[in-house]
Amino acid sequence: MLILLPSSSVRSLLHAYRELSQSLAHSGPDEVEVKLDTEVKLLPSDRAVILLGWQNNFLSELASALSEYDVAIKQNELHIGPRKIQRQNHSVVLTARLPKNKDLSLTWVAADLPDALPGLGRKLPHYHKYSYLGFQGPEPTNIAKGRWPALDTPMTTFVAREDGATQRVERAKLTRREPLASLPVVFSKKRMLETVRFLSSEELRGRSLGTEELDRAARFIAGKFQEAGLEPAGDSEGSYFQTWEDQSGTPERRVNLRNVVGIIPGRNSEGRAQSVVVGAHYDHLGLGWPDVREENRGKIHHGADDNASGVAVLLELAQVLGKSLKPNSTVVFVAFTGEEAGRKGSKYFVANQKRFPSEQTLGMLNLDTVGRLEEKKLLVLGAGSAREWVHIFRGAGYVTGVGVETVSKELDSSDQKSFQEAGIPAVQLFTGPHLDYHRPTDTADKIDPEGLLKVASVAKEVIEYLAKREEPLTNTLKPDSHVESAPKKTRKVSLGIIPDFAYGGEGCRLSGVVPGSPAESSGLREGDVVVRIGSKAVHNLRDLSNVLKSLKPGDRISITFLRADKEMKAEAEVVVR
Repeated sequence: MLILLPSSSVRSLLHAYRELSQSLAHSGPDEVEVKLDTEVKLLPSDRAVILLGWQNNFLSELASALSEYDVAIKQNELHIGPRKIQRQNHSVVLTARLPKNKDLSLTWVAADLPDALPGLGRKLPHYHKYSYLGFQGPEPTNIAKGRWPALDTPMTTFVAREDGATQRVERAKLTRREPLASLPVVFSKKRMLETVRFLSSEELRGRSLGTEELDRAARFIAGKFQEAGLEPAGDSEGSYFQTWEDQSGTPERRVNLRNVVGIIPGRNSEGRAQSVVVGAHYDHLGLGWPDVREENRGKIHHGADDNASGVAVLLELAQVLGKSLKPNSTVVFVAFTGEEAGRKGSKYFVANQKRFPSEQTLGMLNLDTVGRLEEKKLLVLGAGSAREWVHIFRGAGYVTGVGVETVSKELDSSDQKSFQEAGIPAVQLFTGPHLDYHRPTDTADKIDPEGLLKVASVAKEVIEYLAKREEPLTNTLKPDSHVESAPKKTRKVSLGIIPDFAYGGEGCRLSGVVPGSPAESSGLREGDVVVRIGSKAVHNLRDLSNVLKSLKPGDRISITFLRADKEMKAEAEVVVR
């Protein structure tokens, strides 16, 4: 194989191409030769050739080899059929046959960013069946792929026109047909959106602890449980409320707290004791407590996604399953209070619910921030708490057609942690972070109704499976997971990073940065992996959060991060949150 480097590329890009050549040489044939494009006059016919770079001297040879396809290589963009891929911030790969030897390949690999080439070298072996590829950004992320139609084959012929000319055209596509059978839609987008709109409305003023508005939300949920046919499972007979007093709020005072609990009883006496818990917290930040950014203090934090969306799915599941599910184990539906104040509601439930003891709880499914799925995969946080979770959710994804990604890394993200601390396998369904998190702009108009249907569909499959399962899940919680975590410490500073919750490697990978934030000013960007803040190692998102909690506004920090496997450093000054 011969690899030809673009001699006219800038030094940094040429250096990156040389490193890519070494990577390709290690994964390719035994004999690989790397040369500048100025060192060769003609392309050989006895070996495969790879051209690197937009400015490669032999790019016209590739264009000629692809002349029968709908491809055009422009100065600053690539056209493949109707699709246009810009040169800026993109990487492209095209394959053709050598003009003088159709048995050998001619490949073009070009990138605008030197940082994208190491990742491209790792990914290309996994895309070997494709004729063309397009990638975006430094990671890089695949955005286009496809195969050329077969032309030089006796199996394909092109019909001549009336004038005798033959025109090569794209292969026709069959008209899309509806499936002979499909799963009926059992959930109502309308009902779920109505719930989100009510809970996140101005009149409920952010559903803060110790307020009449939060009590009103609790009564609303209890009424919906009753409509769905759930049996009351509160402190007293006929009540859906589990109530207690606690110190909370600002100023701190004694407040009445209540979880809302309803059940679908198990069918046998043994099953009635064994339970499956489905939960969602219904409280939020009110006018900005306990977590508020300084500029938003005193404003209503609507909490549409966090977590009116989770309550909406919880109530919809109760509505659908309440009158139809005949479970072996009792299914317990709980709307938790006090999640934002350190998981007060879920901790109290686990410690004080005697009817369904922890040792007989099969598993827990937590619905928190599930309203903005759009085209993303549904994340399952805490999947490392039982060996079966990965397989259960893979099956649910297959049945529903919803993309699901399990995350095994431990995160103190929500109420499922209270159950994990009690030794119960528990997961959180989550549709991902966004810029409106814990801000007044988390409003109902930004909720994805189709996404709510998908979340509910996946949750239903999981609940039905667990409710019929006889044996316990294979608990993989570490011993220290059973120890109750320390009281939640409020973070006073902001760096402005958006974490990638699906990342399972060492460090904290970014899915983006907040515009105008210290992170953006320091040069951090999507795909970077933070591994150290000052002298403190960052093994995961929890470590990063703990470091930020130790800082005060105005502190300058040194950030060590990986970009395309290269260690880099940046400086930033954290600001008041």
